Amino acid sequence: MIIPIFLLAPVGIPLTFSVGHLLPGYALGFLIGSAGLTGLAVRLGRREGRGDVTAHVYGNNVPAIIAYTLSIMVPVYLQTHDELRAWQIGAAAVIWTGVIKLLAAPFASVLRRLIPVPASMTVFGAAMYSYLALVLLQRIFDQPLVGIVALTIVAISVLANVPITSWRIPPFIVAWTVPLIVGLSIGYVHPVWQGISPGLPFVVSLEPLRAMVMALPYLSAIVPMAIYQVLQDIASVEGATAAGDNYDARQVVAWDGIGTLVCGAAGSVIAPVVYAMHPPYKAMGARIGFALWTPIIFTVVVMSGLTMFIAQLFPWPILAAMIAYVSVGVGMATLRRVDRKYLSAVLLGFVLPTGAVVTAAVNSALPALKLSATNPDVQAALNHSIYWSSLQGLGSGFLFLVLVVGSLITEMIDRNFGRAAIWCLIAAAFSWLGMMHSAIFRWGAQPMYALGWLVAAAIVYSARWWRGDRDTAQEKGRPVSANAR
Repeated sequence: MIIPIFLLAPVGIPLTFSVGHLLPGYALGFLIGSAGLTGLAVRLGRREGRGDVTAHVYGNNVPAIIAYTLSIMVPVYLQTHDELRAWQIGAAAVIWTGVIKLLAAPFASVLRRLIPVPASMTVFGAAMYSYLALVLLQRIFDQPLVGIVALTIVAISVLANVPITSWRIPPFIVAWTVPLIVGLSIGYVHPVWQGISPGLPFVVSLEPLRAMVMALPYLSAIVPMAIYQVLQDIASVEGATAAGDNYDARQVVAWDGIGTLVCGAAGSVIAPVVYAMHPPYKAMGARIGFALWTPIIFTVVVMSGLTMFIAQLFPWPILAAMIAYVSVGVGMATLRRVDRKYLSAVLLGFVLPTGAVVTAAVNSALPALKLSATNPDVQAALNHSIYWSSLQGLGSGFLFLVLVVGSLITEMIDRNFGRAAIWCLIAAAFSWLGMMHSAIFRWGAQPMYALGWLVAAAIVYSARWWRGDRDTAQEKGRPVSANAR
């Protein structure tokens, strides 16, 4: 939750402003969304007469936090030097995310059937494994001593599954407290007590709602993230079904949409999501109570004004080490849940976010150097050195690109050439509207990309006639001749 504060501080947005405006509304949306998901779990238990139902795991979505902060708030602030405007549009982006989720909720079951599972899992993995890790993992070495200690404890106790003493102390408690003690002892961590300052769990302002029109040009960042979150909600429902808890995907997405909408309307720039972690939570013995008590406790902390003090106790090296575990876990879950014959789609999808990562890094670095990516000379230098225009095309709307490429390869492997061509047509439409390959949503945003995907659709559809004797013989049940081999 505190990531936006530290991402925005270097460009000049004060910490006091960020703490007072960016964060409080998340507590209210988190509480309402969690209450709805808790109600779904209670009703499922009563309907099936079971006491072992596990509620869905709800929380903030880090890829969306990073994307909205770096792709929306930072550009707005650098253009206007108005932190209030950047906050308004950032919160409006979260409102739009909630609206899109609510619009998608009635079709969640349909999306679950139409989008190939390898593609949806690849989108999930690309966001939480590739993008998240590549953006934040280097922060382990902000303080090498603290970071290496934290990473080592995570590697031994979590990744290698070595119990910490016979009492089996929770590994993340150790991975937090031990490096924190090291950080305190060397003076790297020096929390400052700022007292208790009670406040509301929302910002009293209608500005985020009024800024929804100003956020429209950034739908190229908002829509892919919103669809990704819907896919993650659906993946969480699939995981719950596999664990024995059969939820209605439409209701789960709807409550996530309500919680997200409330977050944005209450002033937060943080979008929540349903975590695809149902099976491990169920295996740990989690049932329903945690889903309600967690947001209640969190809301109390936010209302007490302790957020900033607590944030000082989670320095980047410790957070990044924990993110390493989350990223590896998501990557492994993706590979386990995808059939081996589709691994080519997954592996390609995992590397596609690199464009977004490099683009975000450059966009963050240029203001510190007092340079602007809109300057023709800067653009020429970037194109000459790191192929800047290509990186922007690869990185803008990268989650849609991962979805399209993953679906395209999956359908081609299954010899569904018509469906594969439709995905190319969808990519052409997204490119024309600026949902892919473009930082700004507008009509005719990327005509050359759109044309490329139209040609790709024709090529993919024609592949049905490329098959030689081997595929034809296999389809007809005849033995394959030696020449075909």
